[in-house]
Amino acid sequence: MFKLHIYENQKGLVYKDEKLIDVLGVGTHKLFRLFQNIRLERIDTASHSIDGEKARTLYRLFPDIVKAHFHVVSLKDEERAYVSIDGKFTDLMEPGELKLYFKELDIAVERVNIKEHYTLTARHRDYIDMFDSYVEGIAKYTVTEHETAYLYRDEVCVRTLQSGRHYFYTTFGKIELKRVDTRIKELEINGQELLSADKVTLRCNLTMHYSVSDTMRYLERVDAPQTYLYKQLQFAARKHLGNMSIDEILSRQHTLNEEVRQEFAHLCKEIGVDVEGVYIKDIILPGEMREIFNQVIEASKRAEANNIKRREETAATRSLLNTAKLMKDNPALARLKELEALEKITQTVGTLNVYGGLDHVMNGMISLKEP
Repeated sequence: MFKLHIYENQKGLVYKDEKLIDVLGVGTHKLFRLFQNIRLERIDTASHSIDGEKARTLYRLFPDIVKAHFHVVSLKDEERAYVSIDGKFTDLMEPGELKLYFKELDIAVERVNIKEHYTLTARHRDYIDMFDSYVEGIAKYTVTEHETAYLYRDEVCVRTLQSGRHYFYTTFGKIELKRVDTRIKELEINGQELLSADKVTLRCNLTMHYSVSDTMRYLERVDAPQTYLYKQLQFAARKHLGNMSIDEILSRQHTLNEEVRQEFAHLCKEIGVDVEGVYIKDIILPGEMREIFNQVIEASKRAEANNIKRREETAATRSLLNTAKLMKDNPALARLKELEALEKITQTVGTLNVYGGLDHVMNGMISLKEP
C-alpha cells in the first residue's frame, strides 16, 4: 500500500500498466500495489478542462471512466459552442473540438450550427468582445450611420445591414461586406492637359462634388466607380473645352462649370451618382502664350486709358468754352472770375508792389476785353 497526495486545485489521473483506472480529487489516497506498475498524473484544475489531443485520447480509450468524472462536450464540424461555468461565460469552442470539463463544475453549453446560422446574435457578439485577440473563423464589421452596407455570402448579396456592429461565422462561406459612403465626396483632377479648338495646349485643375443616391446601382453597374467618375470627368472636360478657342474659354470661364457638369451628369446618374457641382479652379496657359496674352491685355488697357484721358481733356475744354461764353454775356461773372484769379495770384507771392492805385490792380493786371 502506498499513499497518493492530491493537492488543492489539482486532479489526479491514476494509471495502472498505462491504463486509466481512476480520477482522484483533493486529498490523500491509499492504493495497493502488488507487482503492478502504478502511475499518477496530476492535472491543474484552474483551466477547468482537459482539451486537445489528450482529451481525445482519454475519451477514445477510456470512455466509461471519462464520463464518470467529466462533462464531455464534443462538437460536430458545423458547430461552435459557448460554455458558461457557474453562470459566467468562460469558453468559446471551435468546430469539431472536444473538451472534458471537471464534473464538479456547473457548466452550461450553448451550441450553434454555424453552417445554417452564420450571423452572431447580440449576446454572442458580447461574448466575442470579451476576447482581446483575433478570433479565428469570425469576421467583425462596424457600419456607421452615413454608410449603406450590403452583406455578400459566397459572392451573392444577402441583405442590407443597418448601422452598428455585425459579426459573422466564416467557416462555411465567404463573407464580404461592401459599403458605400453616402456623404458628399470630392474628386479632384490636377494638371489635366487638353488642346483647344485653335490648337493651344493648356492645363486645368478640376474639382467635382458628388453623392451616391442609388448605392446598389453604384456597386453593381461599374467595377471601379471612383475610377469611372475620374475618367468621365476627364473626357467631359476634354470634349467640351476642346471645341472652344482659347479666347472663348477665357471669356466663358465663369459659366464653364455648369456646362461641363451637364456634359456628363447623365452618365453619372446611370451608376447612381448625383453630381452636386463641377468647378474649374485654374486654367493654365503655356509660358509663351501667357506672355502674349499679357501683352494683349497691357495694350488693351493702355488704349483704354488713352481714350479715357482724351475724353477727360475734351470734357475739360468744353467746360472752359462754356464758362467763357457765360462770362462774355455776363460782365459781373467775368469780374468775379477776375477777382478769384487775383486772389490766387496774391496767395503765391510774398510781396506785391502796387503802382497806379487799386484801380490799376483791378483793371490793369487782368483784362478779358477783346483787343
